[in-house]
Amino acid sequence: MPWDDKTKGSGPWGGGGGNDNGGNGDGNSPWKRPSGGSGGGKDLEDQMKRMQERFRNRSGGGGGGRRRGGGGAPNFGPLGIFVLIGIGLVSWLLTGVVVVDEGSRAAVFRFGQWQTNFTPGLHFHLPAPIESHELMPSEKQQETRIGQDNNEALMLTGDENIVDVRFRVFWYYDPTNPERFILNVDDGEELLKASAESVMREVVGKSKLNDVITTGRGEIQSTVLRQLQALLDDYQAGIRVQNVEIQEAAAPAQVRQAFIDVVNAGQDAEKAIQEANKYANDIIPRAEGQAQQVLQNAEAYREQVIANATGEASRFNAILDEYRKAPQVTRERMYLETMERVLGNTNKMVLDSNSGAVPYLPIDPNRSNSRQQGQ
Repeated sequence: MPWDDKTKGSGPWGGGGGNDNGGNGDGNSPWKRPSGGSGGGKDLEDQMKRMQERFRNRSGGGGGGRRRGGGGAPNFGPLGIFVLIGIGLVSWLLTGVVVVDEGSRAAVFRFGQWQTNFTPGLHFHLPAPIESHELMPSEKQQETRIGQDNNEALMLTGDENIVDVRFRVFWYYDPTNPERFILNVDDGEELLKASAESVMREVVGKSKLNDVITTGRGEIQSTVLRQLQALLDDYQAGIRVQNVEIQEAAAPAQVRQAFIDVVNAGQDAEKAIQEANKYANDIIPRAEGQAQQVLQNAEAYREQVIANATGEASRFNAILDEYRKAPQVTRERMYLETMERVLGNTNKMVLDSNSGAVPYLPIDPNRSNSRQQGQ
């Protein structure tokens, strides 16, 4: 039986006599029953202590705080558990802290539904996963290029010509409604690119080739900007278009040289028109000045003629008054004045025989000298 002690004695406790080692058996019994001394009781106590120690180590109980011979996890106790819970709670609450940089906006969502927008600064919302946020660089200029390949660049004009148009769009996220770009648009840049290409094709299709490749670019850019912004507003895409710039607008490569010649001819015609305008701007003011001078001279001549006529009329009236007072004297006076005017410029002298003048005096040279001095 299992309790048999393979010793000299018999029975369950080995009641037979002892042996040379102090009455113990051969050591096969787990209880090591003593034969008469007190050493067997101490062995039993040691066995019990070892069993208790093994039980504590396996259950993580008190005592040494760590497993013997091991390096196991420390026992924090109730205070350590509360500290861990507090750290986790603070970390969870910090997920609701939002720092929005200058030039950005933050859209806040509660379980996926938009709630509000945050401007630059420090803000708070409910922690995740209750509420979340997404930052948008609302004031950073974005650039989208259209027409990098032939399929995008080739367009048909209103006069049924093919033109190669390459342009770019400058835009930024709408700072007042950044949530629209997040909720309403799957791929914002791709949507903008497709919309810009569609609007440009429509505007080019209503324009002539010469306007597209030469002087009408500014008008086309303004029209595309206006219509593109209206289209994006209809989509509620949350995009603001800042500028549309046509980088290249030319005929296809196969006929480009012919169109270059046409453009050069147009430029030569424009140059001739400018030179003609320059000549007109030079000759017209001078002609107008001369015409004004002629008008002024005519006006002065008219005033002079009127003044002379007025003077002559006044003189005639004065003579008439004198004539009425003394007709004979006035007639003789008028006769003498008339003869003086008529004969004053002649070389002949009329002498009265009763005047007493000596006929052989050198009167003619003296008369010539007096005429020259009078001149």
